Amino acid sequence: MTKLTLSALETKLRDPEWAAIRITATYQPSGGPGSRVFPPTFPVSRAGESPYLLEDRAYDGQVRKAVVLDQVPSQANRCEEAIAAAWRRDQVRLPMLRLVHEGTASFELTGLEAPHRAFDAYWRDSMRDGKKFDATSIGKTLQAASLADASALLQYDPGTLVYGGWNSHRKGRPAKFPRLYSSEMIGWDPVPGVRKAGRMDPANLTGSHTGDNDAWTYSPNAAKKKDAKLSKIGHGNIAPNAAHGGVTITQASRLGVLSLTATRRVRFGNRDESAQDAARVLLLALALLGDRLAFGGAGVWLRSGCDLVQETETLEWIGRGGVAEAFTLTAAEAIKLFNEAWEAAREPMQLEPITVEFTPSPALASAIEFSLTKAEAAAGE
Repeated sequence: MTKLTLSALETKLRDPEWAAIRITATYQPSGGPGSRVFPPTFPVSRAGESPYLLEDRAYDGQVRKAVVLDQVPSQANRCEEAIAAAWRRDQVRLPMLRLVHEGTASFELTGLEAPHRAFDAYWRDSMRDGKKFDATSIGKTLQAASLADASALLQYDPGTLVYGGWNSHRKGRPAKFPRLYSSEMIGWDPVPGVRKAGRMDPANLTGSHTGDNDAWTYSPNAAKKKDAKLSKIGHGNIAPNAAHGGVTITQASRLGVLSLTATRRVRFGNRDESAQDAARVLLLALALLGDRLAFGGAGVWLRSGCDLVQETETLEWIGRGGVAEAFTLTAAEAIKLFNEAWEAAREPMQLEPITVEFTPSPALASAIEFSLTKAEAAAGE
């Protein structure tokens, strides 16, 4: 099995006989067979409905029960978080949009953390040199970006091209950029668990209270109003109530795809084909970087109660007729590969690893200040 090189990435991208990079992995709960894992929960619309995403899936010629452990958007966020951490450690060089607010509370947001990436409302409501984002030269070029010329996104926020973006917060015909990379994690043959959740007070406090938090006063009389119970401020016993109890599974799988066919559709204006290819290879290297940094270790922690250890993993090129060609790529190798791809694309695509800083508009600054310093207190009033 061969290690992935920049040359192999370039060769496969140029060859239309190859369609994708497929990444598959299997996991077991870190607690071992029979231990529970806790999938993400979602609001339910009727009594008895599961808060988990349960479905039937065709797999290896049979239909099996499955539970979604991590959806595509969440997996993308994990990759972006890992890339942002590597960028902050100076392991990789990237152009970056950055919003900074300094007030009673400090707040920072980068292009790898904005929910809608380059087209997020945070950027729309930010400013630079006294101009709103959309009125700046950078903002204008980003709004004009398209699949026919995605140069501006490559220059200022390449993550949008890898993980997808939709300019849905502005009027007119919004630009849409399909994700080139996607990944999801599912658990097979889920059996729902049952648990009771409550609280035992070590002093067995009883009575009631008036006021909240540090300003409350105690009364030995039992609470007549529900809101006056000590449990409302974190004291007293809470009787056990039924709660979602996770699931047991036979195995977990991660299914990842990096599309070569979708990458080939992205163009960068009228530049020559060698520059176009260098830019596309850079996008592939960025996608692989995020995947390896987020999922290339011995295990993955999805959330409290959902800690998984990897059993097997396969990275392979997928070509016409389902032909598969396996390769290896560690996190350290992915960093090296990305840096090589960056250097190869830098001159022909006129790229610079600059950080472009913005500040929030007055309205957004007020919203940030309130949310970070006063929202919790206001909710309790």
